[in-house]
Amino acid sequence: MLKPTKTTTKKPRKRTPKPKVKTDIHELFDGDVTLYRTPNSGKVYQFQMWIHKEQKYIRRSTRSRNLETSIVVSKEMYLDIHTKLRINEPIFSKTFLDVCNEFLEHKLKEVGINKTHGRYVTIKSQIKHVLKFVGETTKVTDVSSDKWNEYFNFRKQNNPTVVNTTLSNEKNTILGLYRFMVTRRYLPPTYIPELPHINRVSRKREHFTLEDWRKIYRFFNTNKWSKHDKTKVVEQRRFIKEFVIVLINTGLRFGELRKVKWGDVTVENVTDKQDNDDSVSVRIDLKGHQTKTGKPRVVIGRRGDVFTRLKRFSNHTKTNDFVFVDNDTGEQLSKDVYYKHWNYLIDEIGLREHRQDNTFYCFRHTYCTWRLYGGTDVFTLSKNMGTSVKFIEEHYGQIKMELQGKQLINDVDFKDSDRLLFD
Repeated sequence: MLKPTKTTTKKPRKRTPKPKVKTDIHELFDGDVTLYRTPNSGKVYQFQMWIHKEQKYIRRSTRSRNLETSIVVSKEMYLDIHTKLRINEPIFSKTFLDVCNEFLEHKLKEVGINKTHGRYVTIKSQIKHVLKFVGETTKVTDVSSDKWNEYFNFRKQNNPTVVNTTLSNEKNTILGLYRFMVTRRYLPPTYIPELPHINRVSRKREHFTLEDWRKIYRFFNTNKWSKHDKTKVVEQRRFIKEFVIVLINTGLRFGELRKVKWGDVTVENVTDKQDNDDSVSVRIDLKGHQTKTGKPRVVIGRRGDVFTRLKRFSNHTKTNDFVFVDNDTGEQLSKDVYYKHWNYLIDEIGLREHRQDNTFYCFRHTYCTWRLYGGTDVFTLSKNMGTSVKFIEEHYGQIKMELQGKQLINDVDFKDSDRLLFD
């Protein structure tokens, strides 16, 4: 039996750095360029030139020990640098981190003009993946166009669930980044990569079935949800229950509903008798800064009674107060609070066992699906949801086909889809 060898830790050897003394110095072009050797260069001549615009030296190796050859190389370097200076091209290659920061600053200035803030946030997130792929300190001139052939594999290795639509959008951002670098003369156009083609297969929108919704709504009324040792948890869950009911009845995006204030809400025809009537409607006037597209829109939905109940429960009901708040501070409920309680709910009722997608966004898909089954025309639905007719037809086309099939055999029944089972 072999015994493990003993390893002894040796102190690192101290290396005395060789002095950076210039030897065999030759001045060229009226002293603008200096050719020299150092003890570390192995007798290879070094090129040095002062760049007044940048207030620093540029140093390069001639890769030759022969003086005459080094002079020829130095002349080529000198002329190349002067050409770049005349056409305002950068002499020193920038790092990807520096360029990406400039790119994001440029994109931020476009917000409110031809870009929404939500789109800017998406680009910022995509740039993080780019930096992770190439390295923050990597010079932009050091990455060949061939390297980008590996990008999609890199993304899928780090995130196996990433979909092709997301990668296709990232591809457009990468190409935009390179066009930006070409415009700023950080790179010549030949550096723009040709990323591989990727099929934009749309991810199927997963809506909640009627049975799923029964489980969710009934759990809201159990002690497991509504009772807790901490009064703060009870308060948060009450707001979240009402939040979900509004989502499924309006088609609002998660982020849009979080931004709704009491001044945006109009509940129609509310009386004490109607307080629990799910036919009570609500009108929500969204401002541009509250929507994903940056365009204001009016949203009409059912269950206006929810807002009546919330107004009695909430401590913050002034015009400029958020509807869904922390009752102590008046601040919006954080995303972490929403998802902490929501994840608890889907675990308790077992949704994870037969569904892959259980996000709040599914309520928007559910709203759209059941409105289509209920006979709402696509144009009206697109206006209420703040999306295009084309988008709805592309992502919910299977519903249209089902309805057309039922009409052909005179078997259309919208009762279940129109009820949404709130009791």
